Amino acid sequence: MELRHLRYFIAAAEEEHFGRASDRLFVTRPAVSQLIADLEDELGTPLFERLAHRVKLTAAGRALLPRLQTVMKDLDSALIMAKRVGQGKTGSLSIGYGGLTLMHSLFRAAVKQFHETYPDVTLALFEMSTNEQPRALSEGRIHAGFMHFGPGRELVRKRGGDGEEAQDQAVFDWIRIQNGGLGVAVPKDHPLARRKSATIADLAQEQFVVVTRSTSSPGYGPLYELCKKAGFEPNIVQEVGTVTSQLNLISVAMGIGLIPTGKHFTYPPSLSVVPLEDVNYPTTFIFGWNKGQKDPAVDRMIEIVKALSE
Repeated sequence: MELRHLRYFIAAAEEEHFGRASDRLFVTRPAVSQLIADLEDELGTPLFERLAHRVKLTAAGRALLPRLQTVMKDLDSALIMAKRVGQGKTGSLSIGYGGLTLMHSLFRAAVKQFHETYPDVTLALFEMSTNEQPRALSEGRIHAGFMHFGPGRELVRKRGGDGEEAQDQAVFDWIRIQNGGLGVAVPKDHPLARRKSATIADLAQEQFVVVTRSTSSPGYGPLYELCKKAGFEPNIVQEVGTVTSQLNLISVAMGIGLIPTGKHFTYPPSLSVVPLEDVNYPTTFIFGWNKGQKDPAVDRMIEIVKALSE
């Protein structure tokens, strides 16, 4: 028994005529008649009474028809669902992001555009640091993520240029959203807030709020190195786990902090971010996913991020 036997039976039963069923199915009348006869032979019972100008369901046919109609509707729905999932128009997508990502306009634009373009895809956003995301990718907890890297976590292009890896050896493909530099975040009423740029030496008397495990802004080691070159040791008064916490504490005058800079970053209005002119500290903002991953929903987000990055 093949699927077409069932489709031919349903058409003939609904039309009560083999000729009209053949027109509906775009096949010949003998083809309909033969396949229904084959189905009856396989079941061992007649499904139709053959009358002069039409056909009529037998008791067996009447019992079979509603059940097959339900099955075929479910099958059609399943096929449509599979097609939409394959096109990335339904399904689910889990994206990782950190506090710094929230400050970038592309993230907001990408999420909004994805929601509007693919409303039937369930988009879940998981706040996690760049440090956590490679493991989350490899474990399947997220499909992709927005990540920030400083020079201490350079991305290395693998041989052939077809993949990338971070220092923790988690291999992934990625789109570079932008390169950036380093600046200092200060309260709006801080004397440096009015400056167009500053130097590390200008920060010698300041108190620092530090993100201890940041991949993009200097933690203890890099901060000490930068300050040592400028001839002083930094006065660290507060350690925090996220950029969001760092910025909140800076806004209430707990200190200042070093933070990545670049176009399209928008920081809270209570702060000023002043570029550092004497620091070579390149930063990179990327959108990354598992190397070789094939997922239509991820592909749709990649398309959006690419378009917004151009």
